[in-house]
Amino acid sequence: MIDDLDEVRALLPGTTVEPVGALGGSDRSAVRRARLTPPGGTPTTVIVKTFDDPSSWARESAALAVLPAGTPAPRLLAAGASPPVVVMSDLGGGGSVADALLGTDPLAATTAVEAWADAIGAVHRATLGLRDAFRVELDARAAPGSEPMTSLTATLEKSVDGLRAACEPLGVTVPEALAEAFRAEAARLGDDAAAALSPSDACPDNNVFTGDGLALIDFEHAEWRHLAWDVAYLRVPWPSCWCSWRLPDEVADRAVARYRAALADHLPYVATPAFDRDVAAATDLWSVVYSSWFLPVALAEDAPAAPDPDMPGRRARLLHRLDLARASRRPEIAAFAAELRGVLAARWGETPLALAPAFRT
Repeated sequence: MIDDLDEVRALLPGTTVEPVGALGGSDRSAVRRARLTPPGGTPTTVIVKTFDDPSSWARESAALAVLPAGTPAPRLLAAGASPPVVVMSDLGGGGSVADALLGTDPLAATTAVEAWADAIGAVHRATLGLRDAFRVELDARAAPGSEPMTSLTATLEKSVDGLRAACEPLGVTVPEALAEAFRAEAARLGDDAAAALSPSDACPDNNVFTGDGLALIDFEHAEWRHLAWDVAYLRVPWPSCWCSWRLPDEVADRAVARYRAALADHLPYVATPAFDRDVAAATDLWSVVYSSWFLPVALAEDAPAAPDPDMPGRRARLLHRLDLARASRRPEIAAFAAELRGVLAARWGETPLALAPAFRT
């Protein structure tokens, strides 16, 4: 087994560090399990994550540093900037929400989605009011002010430009009035009083079931943003994720209701119609503006990708999200979504987004 843990030994002098096994990662990071034995202490396993991108390291280590004890997430044990590495508590090898969605038991999948709502709600509840603390931790790891608190709004104009460029060959325009509608919806989500720390990429596979319930993992895109961005993950659903199968409406509704009930005592706003309106705004933006992330790839495909039992095709995801946006409360967004969906459906044919496998029985 390759032992590349010298950076951890440098952070924890005197502690015996042994490799246990690789756990994967992404093109931005590598994750493995290691065993630590402090002098005269009991061995324990930890998770070691190394990063290619210093920004990802700054966000993950800053987020874990501000999470209060008892939050359903890993605990930060050590971090070093050169090379960028984080050592965190090992939450074990339990399954994930994605495992449940890809299984055959609809009750287990429903329970898993509700557990996700509980976990994201617990992180939000624990970090309400910690904006300044997160800013301090980010600035301690990167040039002060260089890391935006909320990348979604910071990159909105770039995403609108990407949507415009992708739509132009289709003969569909993104007029300035539509761009203004997008900006207005994003502005609705600029209220720091209704914001908290978010893992940002809270996909069905970025979590693990533990003896204490579901815990969220992977904070390398963590940011400070409006609660509605994460809650809208249940409505789109899972807009930044590979496992973005459709959820039954009643399952999403129950999960959102659990989230609201858990936070209402801490933030009464989540029990009001204003929260519904803000979730609708986030749903619109996820469904239309940020679909520009994969619209060009879908358009470049000569034929739909071969069916994947784990992941729906881009065409089905796009058509489903534009269908959602046709019901937008903003007439400019509704009209654009209807026009673009009509063009794409004429080009590809109707490609419905299937329910997650567990809900197909």
